[in-house]
Amino acid sequence: MAYLSYADRFQALGLDTLEHRRLQQDFLYTYKVLFGTLSIDHSNMFDVRLHSITRGHRWKLYSNFSRILIRVELFFCERVIPPWNSLDITNADVRSVAAFKRLVERSDLSEFMYFS
Repeated sequence: MAYLSYADRFQALGLDTLEHRRLQQDFLYTYKVLFGTLSIDHSNMFDVRLHSITRGHRWKLYSNFSRILIRVELFFCERVIPPWNSLDITNADVRSVAAFKRLVERSDLSEFMYFS
């Protein structure tokens, strides 16, 4: 395996990369915050605007204003917004954590990962 690249090693072993697993866990954490599984106030993390379905899903996230560039680049609550908004979430997908996990597993997240 030493001659294979990082991405090829994971593919040969049938494993997900750390980056992919981190993105999946970010989604699960966001789900738990938004839908009340965790007792954390999401208004400190991001702005949620529930609206009718015009494009994408109803649970769009928007970032809070920040003057600090490092926040935009590295903070969880900033890095999760673009991939979360790209998910094709339906009402059936948010009924339980297990249903949401199935949605995340079947979603193509390659555009948000460096090693895809």
